[in-house]
Amino acid sequence: MNKLKFSTSVLTVAAGLVMGTSINQVVIAEEVVAESITQPAVTNEVIATSITPEKTETHPQPGTFSYSAGDLLAKRPLDLDIFCKSYPLNSRCTERSTPSKPQPEESKPTEEASQTPVKTSGWAITPEISTLGVGATVTKSITPNVNAKLGINGLGISRDVSLSDVDYKANLNLFNVSTLIDYLPWKNGGFHLTGGLVFQDNNLEGTGKPKNGVTIRINDKDYNSTTVLTSLNSKVSFPNSVAPYIGLGWGNAVKPGKHWGFSTNLGVMFAGSPKVSLTPGFGPDATPALQQEINTNIEAERKKQESDLNWLSVYPVFSLGISYQF
Repeated sequence: MNKLKFSTSVLTVAAGLVMGTSINQVVIAEEVVAESITQPAVTNEVIATSITPEKTETHPQPGTFSYSAGDLLAKRPLDLDIFCKSYPLNSRCTERSTPSKPQPEESKPTEEASQTPVKTSGWAITPEISTLGVGATVTKSITPNVNAKLGINGLGISRDVSLSDVDYKANLNLFNVSTLIDYLPWKNGGFHLTGGLVFQDNNLEGTGKPKNGVTIRINDKDYNSTTVLTSLNSKVSFPNSVAPYIGLGWGNAVKPGKHWGFSTNLGVMFAGSPKVSLTPGFGPDATPALQQEINTNIEAERKKQESDLNWLSVYPVFSLGISYQF
Protein backbone atom coordinates (compact mmCIF):
# COMPACT_ATOMS: atom_id res chain seq x y z
CA MET A 1 0.00 0.00 0.00
CA ASN A 2 2.77 2.37 0.87
CA LYS A 3 4.41 1.52 -2.46
CA LEU A 4 1.24 2.46 -4.31
CA LYS A 5 1.08 5.83 -2.58
CA PHE A 6 4.70 6.50 -3.37
CA SER A 7 4.13 5.71 -7.01
CA THR A 8 1.13 7.97 -7.14
CA SER A 9 3.16 10.83 -5.61
CA VAL A 10 5.90 10.35 -8.15
CA LEU A 11 3.44 10.49 -11.07
CA THR A 12 1.87 13.60 -9.64
CA VAL A 13 5.23 15.34 -9.35
CA ALA A 14 6.15 14.28 -12.93
CA ALA A 15 2.86 15.60 -14.38
CA GLY A 16 3.40 18.87 -12.55
CA LEU A 17 6.85 19.25 -14.05
CA VAL A 18 5.51 18.59 -17.56
CA MET A 19 2.73 21.11 -17.17
CA GLY A 20 5.14 23.70 -15.81
CA THR A 21 7.47 23.23 -18.75
CA SER A 22 4.67 23.77 -21.35
CA ILE A 23 3.48 26.88 -19.58
CA ASN A 24 7.03 28.24 -19.51
CA GLN A 25 7.42 27.61 -23.28
CA VAL A 26 4.29 29.61 -24.08
CA VAL A 27 5.48 32.45 -21.86
CA ILE A 28 8.91 32.39 -23.46
CA ALA A 29 7.34 32.46 -26.96
CA GLU A 30 5.25 35.47 -26.06
CA GLU A 31 8.31 37.26 -24.73
CA VAL A 32 10.29 36.48 -27.88
CA VAL A 33 7.51 37.79 -30.15
CA ALA A 34 7.24 40.94 -28.10
CA GLU A 35 10.98 41.50 -28.29
CA SER A 36 11.01 40.96 -32.07
CA ILE A 37 8.32 43.63 -32.49
CA THR A 38 10.19 46.23 -30.51
CA GLN A 39 13.55 45.59 -32.21
CA PRO A 40 14.69 48.18 -34.81
CA ALA A 41 14.41 47.43 -38.58
CA VAL A 42 16.91 44.94 -39.91
CA THR A 43 19.70 46.71 -41.84
CA ASN A 44 21.36 43.78 -43.53
CA GLU A 45 20.22 42.65 -46.98
CA VAL A 46 17.80 39.74 -46.78
CA ILE A 47 16.88 37.36 -49.53
CA ALA A 48 13.28 38.18 -50.24
CA THR A 49 11.03 36.00 -52.31
CA SER A 50 8.28 38.58 -52.48
CA ILE A 51 8.71 42.25 -51.53
CA THR A 52 5.82 44.65 -51.51
CA PRO A 53 6.88 48.08 -50.20
CA GLU A 54 3.28 49.27 -49.87
CA LYS A 55 2.15 46.22 -47.75
CA THR A 56 0.51 47.13 -44.44
CA GLU A 57 2.31 45.72 -41.43
CA THR A 58 0.30 43.05 -39.51
CA HIS A 59 1.20 41.86 -36.05
CA PRO A 60 1.67 38.13 -35.60
CA GLN A 61 -0.43 36.11 -33.20
CA PRO A 62 1.17 35.47 -29.88
CA GLY A 63 3.21 32.33 -29.77
CA THR A 64 4.06 32.31 -33.54
CA PHE A 65 6.90 33.60 -35.75
CA SER A 66 5.22 35.05 -38.88
CA TYR A 67 7.44 37.98 -39.95
CA SER A 68 8.80 37.51 -43.50
CA ALA A 69 11.81 39.24 -45.09
CA GLY A 70 9.39 41.58 -46.90
CA ASP A 71 7.86 42.61 -43.53
CA LEU A 72 11.27 43.39 -42.12
CA LEU A 73 12.29 45.47 -45.20
CA ALA A 74 8.94 47.20 -45.74
CA LYS A 75 10.31 50.59 -44.74
CA ARG A 76 13.67 50.19 -46.50
CA PRO A 77 13.89 51.19 -50.22
CA LEU A 78 15.39 48.42 -52.29
CA ASP A 79 17.63 48.87 -55.30
CA LEU A 80 16.54 46.00 -57.55
CA ASP A 81 19.57 46.35 -59.80
CA ILE A 82 21.97 45.71 -56.94
CA PHE A 83 19.66 43.11 -55.39
CA CYS A 84 19.23 41.13 -58.59
CA LYS A 85 22.96 41.07 -59.23
CA SER A 86 23.36 39.19 -55.96
CA TYR A 87 20.16 37.11 -56.19
CA PRO A 88 19.28 36.69 -59.87
CA LEU A 89 16.92 33.73 -59.26
CA ASN A 90 14.62 35.68 -56.95
CA SER A 91 11.04 35.99 -58.28
CA ARG A 92 11.31 39.76 -58.37
CA CYS A 93 14.36 39.45 -60.62
CA THR A 94 13.01 36.81 -62.96
CA GLU A 95 9.94 38.96 -63.67
CA ARG A 96 12.10 41.82 -64.90
CA SER A 97 12.89 41.89 -68.59
CA THR A 98 16.55 41.27 -69.17
CA PRO A 99 17.98 44.24 -71.09
CA SER A 100 19.20 43.14 -74.44
CA LYS A 101 22.75 43.88 -75.34
CA PRO A 102 23.05 46.48 -78.06
CA GLN A 103 23.70 44.82 -81.34
CA PRO A 104 26.75 46.15 -83.13
CA GLU A 105 25.84 48.06 -86.26
CA GLU A 106 26.58 46.12 -89.35
CA SER A 107 29.04 47.86 -91.55
CA LYS A 108 27.28 48.89 -94.70
CA PRO A 109 28.97 48.09 -97.94
CA THR A 110 31.07 50.49 -99.85
CA GLU A 111 28.10 52.79 -100.53
CA GLU A 112 28.72 54.84 -97.39
CA ALA A 113 32.47 54.65 -97.85
CA SER A 114 32.06 56.03 -101.32
CA GLN A 115 30.11 58.95 -99.89
CA THR A 116 33.03 59.96 -97.67
CA PRO A 117 34.30 63.32 -98.93
CA VAL A 118 37.59 63.10 -100.78
CA LYS A 119 40.34 65.27 -99.35
CA THR A 120 41.06 68.16 -101.70
CA SER A 121 43.50 71.06 -101.52
CA GLY A 122 41.37 73.98 -102.70
CA TRP A 123 43.60 74.47 -105.76
CA ALA A 124 42.44 73.54 -109.27
CA ILE A 125 43.47 73.94 -112.87
CA THR A 126 41.00 74.25 -115.74
CA PRO A 127 42.12 73.79 -119.35
CA GLU A 128 39.65 75.69 -121.50
CA ILE A 129 38.81 77.01 -124.90
CA SER A 130 37.18 80.40 -125.28
CA THR A 131 36.77 83.46 -127.47
CA LEU A 132 39.92 84.78 -125.76
CA GLY A 133 41.89 81.81 -127.06
CA VAL A 134 43.04 78.45 -125.80
CA GLY A 135 44.53 78.30 -122.34
CA ALA A 136 44.08 77.40 -118.71
CA THR A 137 42.87 78.94 -115.47
CA VAL A 138 44.19 78.32 -111.97
CA THR A 139 41.54 78.59 -109.25
CA LYS A 140 42.06 79.02 -105.49
CA SER A 141 39.29 78.77 -102.93
CA ILE A 142 39.25 81.85 -100.67
CA THR A 143 36.02 81.17 -98.76
CA PRO A 144 33.17 78.70 -99.38
CA ASN A 145 31.51 81.43 -101.47
CA VAL A 146 34.50 83.14 -103.10
CA ASN A 147 37.13 81.83 -105.53
CA ALA A 148 40.08 83.66 -107.08
CA LYS A 149 41.14 82.84 -110.64
CA LEU A 150 44.17 83.57 -112.77
CA GLY A 151 43.95 82.61 -116.42
CA ILE A 152 46.09 82.84 -119.55
CA ASN A 153 44.65 82.45 -123.04
CA GLY A 154 46.17 82.94 -126.46
CA LEU A 155 45.69 82.06 -130.08
CA GLY A 156 47.26 82.83 -133.41
CA ILE A 157 45.60 81.92 -136.69
CA SER A 158 45.75 83.08 -140.31
CA ARG A 159 42.79 83.38 -142.60
CA ASP A 160 41.29 85.51 -145.36
CA VAL A 161 38.89 88.17 -144.20
CA SER A 162 36.92 90.95 -145.83
CA LEU A 163 36.53 94.36 -144.23
CA SER A 164 34.20 96.73 -146.00
CA ASP A 165 35.08 96.31 -149.67
CA VAL A 166 38.68 95.21 -149.14
CA ASP A 167 39.90 91.61 -148.94
CA TYR A 168 42.77 90.86 -146.59
CA LYS A 169 45.04 88.00 -145.81
CA ALA A 170 44.89 88.42 -142.04
CA ASN A 171 46.60 87.12 -138.93
CA LEU A 172 44.53 87.02 -135.76
CA ASN A 173 46.62 87.38 -132.58
CA LEU A 174 44.98 86.85 -129.19
CA PHE A 175 46.75 87.14 -125.84
CA ASN A 176 44.89 87.65 -122.55
CA VAL A 177 45.76 87.42 -118.87
CA SER A 178 42.66 87.44 -116.69
CA THR A 179 42.46 88.11 -112.94
CA LEU A 180 38.95 87.31 -111.79
CA ILE A 181 36.82 86.66 -108.72
CA ASP A 182 33.93 84.18 -108.66
CA TYR A 183 31.13 84.71 -106.17
CA LEU A 184 28.91 81.69 -105.49
CA PRO A 185 25.60 82.69 -103.82
CA TRP A 186 25.06 79.04 -102.87
CA LYS A 187 28.28 77.42 -101.71
CA ASN A 188 27.09 73.90 -102.57
CA GLY A 189 25.95 74.96 -106.05
CA GLY A 190 27.82 75.76 -109.22
CA PHE A 191 26.20 79.04 -110.28
CA HIS A 192 28.57 81.98 -109.93
CA LEU A 193 28.94 85.65 -110.75
CA THR A 194 32.31 86.80 -112.04
CA GLY A 195 34.12 90.13 -112.13
CA GLY A 196 37.67 91.31 -112.61
CA LEU A 197 40.23 92.65 -115.06
CA VAL A 198 41.68 91.26 -118.30
CA PHE A 199 45.09 92.38 -119.49
CA GLN A 200 44.71 92.03 -123.23
CA ASP A 201 46.80 92.43 -126.35
CA ASN A 202 44.43 91.29 -129.09
CA ASN A 203 44.83 92.47 -132.65
CA LEU A 204 44.21 91.63 -136.26
CA GLU A 205 46.88 92.33 -138.85
CA GLY A 206 46.30 91.96 -142.58
CA THR A 207 47.54 92.77 -146.05
CA GLY A 208 45.10 93.89 -148.77
CA LYS A 209 44.77 91.45 -151.63
CA PRO A 210 44.14 92.50 -155.21
CA LYS A 211 40.85 91.37 -156.68
CA ASN A 212 41.44 89.07 -159.64
CA GLY A 213 45.14 89.75 -159.07
CA VAL A 214 44.86 93.20 -160.68
CA THR A 215 43.20 95.90 -158.56
CA ILE A 216 42.71 96.87 -154.93
CA ARG A 217 39.39 98.52 -154.03
CA ILE A 218 39.52 101.44 -151.61
CA ASN A 219 36.34 103.34 -150.71
CA ASP A 220 34.56 101.88 -153.74
CA LYS A 221 37.38 102.86 -156.10
CA ASP A 222 39.81 100.43 -157.77
CA TYR A 223 43.56 101.06 -158.04
CA ASN A 224 46.09 99.05 -160.02
CA SER A 225 48.00 96.82 -157.65
CA THR A 226 51.19 96.74 -159.75
CA THR A 227 51.73 100.38 -160.73
CA VAL A 228 49.65 102.61 -158.39
CA LEU A 229 48.68 100.96 -155.08
CA THR A 230 50.99 98.04 -154.66
CA SER A 231 50.07 97.18 -151.02
CA LEU A 232 47.69 98.04 -148.23
CA ASN A 233 48.53 96.99 -144.66
CA SER A 234 45.83 97.02 -142.02
CA LYS A 235 45.84 96.59 -138.25
CA VAL A 236 42.87 96.38 -135.89
CA SER A 237 43.48 96.70 -132.13
CA PHE A 238 41.65 97.53 -128.92
CA PRO A 239 42.46 100.70 -126.97
CA ASN A 240 41.91 99.34 -123.42
CA SER A 241 44.93 97.19 -122.60
CA VAL A 242 43.36 96.64 -119.15
CA ALA A 243 39.73 95.74 -119.75
CA PRO A 244 37.05 95.27 -117.07
CA TYR A 245 35.16 91.98 -117.22
CA ILE A 246 31.79 90.89 -115.85
CA GLY A 247 29.94 87.66 -116.41
CA LEU A 248 28.24 84.63 -114.97
CA GLY A 249 28.68 80.91 -115.28
CA TRP A 250 28.24 77.44 -113.89
CA GLY A 251 30.80 75.25 -112.19
CA ASN A 252 33.00 75.29 -109.11
CA ALA A 253 36.48 73.97 -109.82
CA VAL A 254 37.37 73.86 -106.09
CA LYS A 255 34.19 72.32 -104.72
CA PRO A 256 35.12 70.35 -101.57
CA GLY A 257 35.41 66.61 -102.11
CA LYS A 258 35.46 66.80 -105.92
CA HIS A 259 38.48 66.30 -108.13
CA TRP A 260 36.90 66.64 -111.57
CA GLY A 261 34.45 69.27 -112.70
CA PHE A 262 32.97 71.06 -115.68
CA SER A 263 32.65 74.80 -116.12
CA THR A 264 31.12 77.20 -118.56
CA ASN A 265 31.21 81.00 -118.53
CA LEU A 266 29.53 83.79 -120.43
CA GLY A 267 30.51 87.42 -120.06
CA VAL A 268 31.75 90.57 -121.70
CA MET A 269 35.08 92.39 -121.75
CA PHE A 270 35.05 96.18 -122.14
CA ALA A 271 38.07 96.54 -124.43
CA GLY A 272 36.91 99.74 -126.13
CA SER A 273 35.97 100.49 -129.71
CA PRO A 274 38.44 98.87 -132.14
CA LYS A 275 40.94 101.14 -133.81
CA VAL A 276 41.87 100.58 -137.47
CA SER A 277 45.05 101.73 -139.15
CA LEU A 278 45.61 101.49 -142.92
CA THR A 279 49.05 102.04 -144.50
CA PRO A 280 49.31 102.23 -148.33
CA GLY A 281 52.23 101.29 -150.54
CA PHE A 282 52.53 103.33 -153.76
CA GLY A 283 53.75 102.19 -157.17
CA PRO A 284 55.73 104.08 -159.84
CA ASP A 285 52.61 105.47 -161.49
CA ALA A 286 51.23 107.03 -158.29
CA THR A 287 51.59 110.76 -158.80
CA PRO A 288 51.36 113.17 -155.83
CA ALA A 289 47.81 114.06 -156.78
CA LEU A 290 46.92 110.40 -157.09
CA GLN A 291 48.55 109.66 -153.73
CA GLN A 292 46.49 112.43 -152.14
CA GLU A 293 43.37 110.91 -153.59
CA ILE A 294 44.34 107.47 -152.36
CA ASN A 295 45.03 108.82 -148.84
CA THR A 296 41.63 110.51 -148.77
CA ASN A 297 39.91 107.30 -149.76
CA ILE A 298 41.97 105.32 -147.24
CA GLU A 299 40.79 107.63 -144.42
CA ALA A 300 37.18 107.13 -145.47
CA GLU A 301 37.77 103.39 -145.65
CA ARG A 302 39.33 103.40 -142.17
CA LYS A 303 36.32 105.15 -140.64
CA LYS A 304 34.00 102.77 -142.40
CA GLN A 305 35.88 99.75 -141.02
CA GLU A 306 35.87 101.17 -137.47
CA SER A 307 32.13 101.68 -137.71
CA ASP A 308 31.65 98.09 -138.86
CA LEU A 309 33.76 96.80 -135.93
CA ASN A 310 32.30 99.07 -133.24
CA TRP A 311 30.19 96.24 -131.81
CA LEU A 312 33.40 94.63 -130.54
CA SER A 313 33.82 97.45 -127.99
CA VAL A 314 31.90 95.09 -125.68
CA TYR A 315 33.84 91.97 -126.51
CA PRO A 316 31.85 88.75 -125.95
CA VAL A 317 33.56 86.05 -123.91
CA PHE A 318 32.37 82.47 -123.90
CA SER A 319 34.38 79.57 -122.47
CA LEU A 320 34.16 75.83 -121.82
CA GLY A 321 36.53 73.93 -119.57
CA ILE A 322 37.18 70.75 -117.61
CA SER A 323 38.74 71.29 -114.19
CA TYR A 324 40.84 69.12 -111.91
CA GLN A 325 41.28 69.86 -108.21
CA PHE A 326 44.45 68.71 -106.50
